Amino acid sequence: SILIKNDRIKFIGDIDDINISFKSLDIIDCKNNSVLPGLIDSHIHLFESISNLESIDLSGKLFNNRKDIEIYFKNFTNQKSPKVLKFHGFEHRNIKQKINIEFFDNLNIQRPIIIKHRTGHLVFTNKKTLVSLGFNKNEIEKYSNEYPINSKEIHKRIYQLSTQDKFDQNICLYNSILLKYGYTTLVEAGALNDVGKFKTIKKYINNKTIDQNICYMPGAEEIKNFQDIKNNRNLYLGPTKFMIDEKYDYNEFKNILNKYLKTFNNDAAFHAIDSETIHKILSNLYEDNKDILRNRIIRIEHATEFIPEYYKNYNKENLHLIFNPNFIYDHGDFYLNNQDYFDIKNIFNLYESNKYGFNYGIGTDSPFANNNPFLLIYSALTRNTKNGNNLPGKGQIHLTEIIKAFTINNAKSIKMDKKIGSIKTGKNADLIILNKNLSNIKNYNELLEVKVINTIINGETKYRLN
Repeated sequence: SILIKNDRIKFIGDIDDINISFKSLDIIDCKNNSVLPGLIDSHIHLFESISNLESIDLSGKLFNNRKDIEIYFKNFTNQKSPKVLKFHGFEHRNIKQKINIEFFDNLNIQRPIIIKHRTGHLVFTNKKTLVSLGFNKNEIEKYSNEYPINSKEIHKRIYQLSTQDKFDQNICLYNSILLKYGYTTLVEAGALNDVGKFKTIKKYINNKTIDQNICYMPGAEEIKNFQDIKNNRNLYLGPTKFMIDEKYDYNEFKNILNKYLKTFNNDAAFHAIDSETIHKILSNLYEDNKDILRNRIIRIEHATEFIPEYYKNYNKENLHLIFNPNFIYDHGDFYLNNQDYFDIKNIFNLYESNKYGFNYGIGTDSPFANNNPFLLIYSALTRNTKNGNNLPGKGQIHLTEIIKAFTINNAKSIKMDKKIGSIKTGKNADLIILNKNLSNIKNYNELLEVKVINTIINGETKYRLN
């Protein structure tokens, strides 16, 4: 039995050893099913996930040529409204023909339109929409020549749109989804995270619209503005989030990292997907800047093409890999169809990361992949894709290790492992109860039937199935 008092775990042991009248207790019968620490999503884009509830999902659509795009978007040509028409999950890399801004102008869509690439970084739109977003003629010309658009400024304008319309209603809906999935702590990982967004999240936590505790990563360009921000139990600052242009060479990376390390003492998190970017970051940090790096936590966000064997000499460093194995399920078929560009066996290589003793955790990168935790766990174990194909790997990791990655490992990566991430006396009472006993699972397909029946955050039941 687990006894919770004043939002902490007070006692773990035999029920007969609890010297308290049962009449004073709110008792939850777990029915011999698994009880886990609350899940920690170590990489989420919260407001973008909420905004996508008002967006059309294109991740299941296969566009092989420009004609496919024209046929699909013909359904929207007769709509007239000032409200932005939003799409996400778009994949264009199967198309060999050129796609430029004029192509989307010629679709004759009357409404403002924002189409986000499946990674969330690239934006497809037309000139009419850029005008409505407040860009001038020179800026529109610039973005037309850099198409699709990958600009911090356009993402800021889109973010401003995301908190309008039905946002308050959708944030309640998304909060309920997170509770249903057993998430008790979120790591907000936006590269543009500023003080304004921090204060907005604080407002929603204070008015109990958001139930989860949130670790907030300040954006690297905004960190100087956070000096007066105070942490509290429900909302606190985490590592500084960097998104360095992958086109920069080794020396440009060196200059950026050296300046940051000498100016700030914060831990740091780096967006790094491809093996070359990962190399430029890790070599700079652990070879050239070791003297000023000290023991601060370094997180590699995504770490898609991290090669554990190559970097095994760094396994004693305070390096934390934050993988997104749900991408194997959602996007694995894309990797399989483009094997000339990907080292398939090293994509989200959890097996060898565990073998060589690296610190690693799990983030969903929601909304850019499914945030169902049991689908993610299934994907990490089987490396199966949504179309039933298998992404070859180096070996199979054990279920227990994935659970640890989703809980205590994630807690360590934000220096919260003394408070959350495991079930121990004195720790915060963040717990979930499942409808199955995970130790009895014989076939990994059974993971797809697992549901959370209770979510407890800070000692309070926030979700109960049915």
